Amino acid sequence: MTLADHTSLALAPARVTVRTATPADHPQIRGVLRAAYGQFALTLPPEVFRPYQADLLDLETHARHGTLVVAEARGRIQGSGAFYCDTHAQGFGWPPGWSGGRGLAVRPAARGHGVARALLGECERMAITVGAPVFAFHTATFMAAAVQLYEHLGYQRAPDYDVDLAEHYGIRGLAPIPLLAYRRDLVGPRPTHTHTHTHWSTR
Repeated sequence: MTLADHTSLALAPARVTVRTATPADHPQIRGVLRAAYGQFALTLPPEVFRPYQADLLDLETHARHGTLVVAEARGRIQGSGAFYCDTHAQGFGWPPGWSGGRGLAVRPAARGHGVARALLGECERMAITVGAPVFAFHTATFMAAAVQLYEHLGYQRAPDYDVDLAEHYGIRGLAPIPLLAYRRDLVGPRPTHTHTHTHWSTR
């Protein structure tokens, strides 16, 4: 899961609303994903980036096994993600019964305005609704802004579930590309960032 690592633009205050995506949203979602993840084409080996990007853009599969959610502001989709009721279906080695997220993405200009928090909050709300004991996801060491946000929000590392991105796609002979596992146990009071509406203001 990533945030686009670019400087945010000055934008007028706006309300961010998170909702379930429809197939009509797929072109905009793919645009968000390309903007957020495209920068890593220069970080990852091409033989890894190609299947990684294709996997993220395969919205039909993510929608079939999970639920796509989008964050809207100023009449446009500013962020997106996939919620998995049972994240074991992703094939990343998560325990059955945990819920999880995949492909969190925020437009470069929308960073720092609560879009990612709103998406994470809605995914956690959905996980609580289905009775999952844990909400979990992977990010990567080269996604510095995302790692910083997740740790700021109190997500805990779960290194037993770290995976190698290249090996996940069946690519051998490369230096490890670790995906870092994070989790939150869904017990006690609901986290304060878990809401579906926020106000997007300039900084």
